[in-house]
Amino acid sequence: MTARMALAGLLLFGATVPGQAAAASFDCDRARSKLNRVICADPQLSRLDRTVWDAYGERIKTLTPRQYAHVRERHILWRRSRGLYDASAEALRHEYASHLAWLIHPLLPLEGSYRRGSMAAVEARVDVEVDAGVPDRVDLRGLLHGNPSLLWHADAPADGNGAGPAAAPQAVAGAAIRLRPQISGRLQVSPNACEFHITFATDTLVLRSSGDCGADFGGHYENHYGKGPATLA
Repeated sequence: MTARMALAGLLLFGATVPGQAAAASFDCDRARSKLNRVICADPQLSRLDRTVWDAYGERIKTLTPRQYAHVRERHILWRRSRGLYDASAEALRHEYASHLAWLIHPLLPLEGSYRRGSMAAVEARVDVEVDAGVPDRVDLRGLLHGNPSLLWHADAPADGNGAGPAAAPQAVAGAAIRLRPQISGRLQVSPNACEFHITFATDTLVLRSSGDCGADFGGHYENHYGKGPATLA
């Protein structure tokens, strides 16, 4: 299923859920901001606003404290940024549908920034983000601090414009991913020689590497949310 098809389905979902109230998640009689007035004037958008509100409330009930910290942060950022630049009702509907697809994504608990344990000789990080348009795929990228530092992302062919490889969503099967990373920072590493095997558990992932990866990426990584700053020094 493509992202466009998924969003179209969610727009329809937001408009046709049986018994769903037409009211937005707030009192339209007290709407003062331009954004709220646009939402209240569009029945489909009002329903989407209520649906997103309810979906967020249901999703956070299922999350660990670290997962909740991540989802809450992204949800707040989305609420603050939606409708910027005087977005039309149609544009807002797509913004809401995209956020709703993210909130109800079955792999959302895997999302986060994972740090390798403090016992490791070299600091490393793995960032995981769900692909909102596809229910079984995530985007991955990582950073290994060393001399030199190494960046990696999931393998993908160059695009039609010859712009080079870009991150490719990876299928998750049984909470596990097997991928060939694209590594930059160490040119002598063959792009086909290295392979990663990643398995997920609650708030953690374990990365094993095989082949010539140019450095030791393996180890036990923990989701950093709820445990301090989000950026590496």
